Amino acid sequence: MFTGKSVLKRAAITLSAASLVSVAFMTTSASAVSDDSNGAAALCGSGYRPLDEIDLNSEHVYLSYNGGTDCVVTMHVPGDWGSPIDDTNAWVATTPNPPSSQSDSGTYSYYAGPVYVYAPGQCIYWGGGDYWGQFSKGPDHCI
Repeated sequence: MFTGKSVLKRAAITLSAASLVSVAFMTTSASAVSDDSNGAAALCGSGYRPLDEIDLNSEHVYLSYNGGTDCVVTMHVPGDWGSPIDDTNAWVATTPNPPSSQSDSGTYSYYAGPVYVYAPGQCIYWGGGDYWGQFSKGPDHCI
């Protein structure tokens, strides 16, 4: 039988362990992703490879591709990781046939996106940025 003291001790240990697991989970997702084109492709999912990028002062906008679907992620530069920046955004769209688009915008500490568009054989328009500036490309990658 447990005494009152041992029950409290077990509860404290359980809560401490749960807190450590929670903190590890929250920090691992962002810190485990490298802030480069390979990290952005990993955020897009399995099978994506880096295709293109736009270099801005405070952001990098990455385009990745898996053979049929384009994916865009806008990542803060390393010095800004963990600092919320207003209007961090990523977007991608196809030309008509049929038109399709997806975007993500908000105050993010690490990255915006990933956003996707299925566009085999079509030109795409894509871009991103933050409060300090926006950049886009397109029509682009018309393969």
